[in-house]
Amino acid sequence: MNKVEAHAADALTDSRLLVNIPAPWIFRVLGKKTIKYPVPFPTGQTLARMARLFTRLDLDLKELRAGDMGTTLACIGNSTVAVSRIIAYGMLRGTLASRLLNRPLAWYLRCYMDMKTMAELTQILVLLSSPEAFMNIITSVSTLNMMAPTMSQTKEKGS
Repeated sequence: MNKVEAHAADALTDSRLLVNIPAPWIFRVLGKKTIKYPVPFPTGQTLARMARLFTRLDLDLKELRAGDMGTTLACIGNSTVAVSRIIAYGMLRGTLASRLLNRPLAWYLRCYMDMKTMAELTQILVLLSSPEAFMNIITSVSTLNMMAPTMSQTKEKGS
């Protein structure tokens, strides 16, 4: 089974990928350091919310990749809340759950996860979301120009 078939099978069965996140206080008291959280395949609505928050960030990636420490720290200070909310949107499914639990989950991730683990979780979300599917949809829909005349009817000269 190739990679695309495996991804399609997982999407059809709606199997979720389990990731380890730091356990809340009550679990740590009982001796459990991490909990396994099932990350679902993002839906179209989830991807739209994540994309909307990302476009609000207004990041200059060239400046960020330059590696200047001041620029990097300014970027971390300005965008950590929005980035954690994007990750939280990817971890939640459903309108009601996203609206009610996004901010508390984002706060929890900011407070109890290190940046390396958040980066790994972001990579998992990017792999699960597969933007190629969205690009295929846009390409297919662009061929359906409803205003263009159809060539299926032949023009016959009059009588």
